[in-house]
Amino acid sequence: MKENCQTRRMYGHNYAIPGTYEVTMVVANRRPVFGEIIGSTKAGGKAPQIKPSVLGEIVLNNEIPKIHMFYPMVEVWQTCLMPDHIHMIIRINQSLPEGKHLGIVIGAFKGGISRAWWQLQEATVSVASASEEHIPLFEPNYNDHILMRDGQLDNWKRYLSDNPRRYIMRHEYPNLFQRAHCITIGGIRYKAFGNMLLLRQPEKHQVFFHRHTDGVLTENTEFWQKERHRLISAAKSGDVLVTPGISECEKRIKNIALEEKLRLIHIQDTAIHQYWKPERSRFEACAAGTLLILAPWPEDIPAFKSNYERFHYLNHLAETICAIGHKTEVVIQGLCLGHGDIS
Repeated sequence: MKENCQTRRMYGHNYAIPGTYEVTMVVANRRPVFGEIIGSTKAGGKAPQIKPSVLGEIVLNNEIPKIHMFYPMVEVWQTCLMPDHIHMIIRINQSLPEGKHLGIVIGAFKGGISRAWWQLQEATVSVASASEEHIPLFEPNYNDHILMRDGQLDNWKRYLSDNPRRYIMRHEYPNLFQRAHCITIGGIRYKAFGNMLLLRQPEKHQVFFHRHTDGVLTENTEFWQKERHRLISAAKSGDVLVTPGISECEKRIKNIALEEKLRLIHIQDTAIHQYWKPERSRFEACAAGTLLILAPWPEDIPAFKSNYERFHYLNHLAETICAIGHKTEVVIQGLCLGHGDIS
């Protein structure tokens, strides 16, 4: 994991006042210290769930309740414990005491877990070497999403509840994340190559730039500088960028996402045939699980009178894909996977 990719803050937002947040904390080097995911998505199998380790049990039974104990105005609405990271939906019901904010709460929570981990380590090593084991448990900082839009909270609740199932699916059905002959979204059929799970990521951002803004090349404007920073920051926090990458600025964002292995859905109007594979940069991103390439069926693409029409049509498709939530029906290869089975 790249340094600081788990940092996302809304500049100017007051994190001490009432609000609802999705927070993610990741273990350094992605060590599976909290347990293992067991179960199966196959018929008759036990539903996928985490089997907590000793440290995982401490997190669930001791450390999470402490948040409300020390900060009565803060509630943990939902928790998703995974082997190497923790998701929580946190609600601040009343303003925090002076000098306190969400970062202080999360820092104390991570500190409590780290101390428990160090104690467990000390129980299994000699006293002489125990002090050497006090290395950081977590990646620096954490990632947060402010849940303000209609449906955003519901999408994140569903996403967190479904996390163990998605984890098992990646191991049981690896081919599902590589190629699909037909995905139907909003009545448009696509061929796809890459990580299908990106379609169900709760936070997706359309990358949409005209070539010119107020008569000036967009890449020379302050608007471009601000939007580039916003989009790349969102992608580094784990959100998905969606774009056909047509205009110069769209291409620049797409290329940054590919180079830095940020999550990206790329819409192309060239066909994906049976033996088609993307060029090296996109192929490596697909293999890393950070890219999904969608190509509308030629039969579903209208005859464009100009490149301008093509530009707006593909960006309209990007807008539709960004609107996908856990209730959106998505059909793969003629088989309906329901509302949320790709997540």
